[in-house]
Amino acid sequence: MNDVIGIAWYKDEATYRRALAIFIDPKNMPATFEDWQALVGREREEIKGAGNIALRVDVDPETFKVWCNAHEFLPDSQGRMAFVNHVELAYEKTGKETIIE
Repeated sequence: MNDVIGIAWYKDEATYRRALAIFIDPKNMPATFEDWQALVGREREEIKGAGNIALRVDVDPETFKVWCNAHEFLPDSQGRMAFVNHVELAYEKTGKETIIE
């Protein structure tokens, strides 16, 4: 069976900028939306090249911040990873999320 690997997804540049503004570690993120898109493109190719499934995990900055508070995570790389893992598990149970083609 193929592994499902989630990728934090920002739908547009404005969302990405809002996300960077709430993250406590924005220096750990690509500086621009275009840089992020290039990184995600490479990650997607690696995931699919290994025979796995790339899962698009939409990150709405405000919802993410609320989720972090509710689950006692900071809005940082660990919080992003936990959020992505949370959505991956939900996908495995329900099959409801977006696969990146």
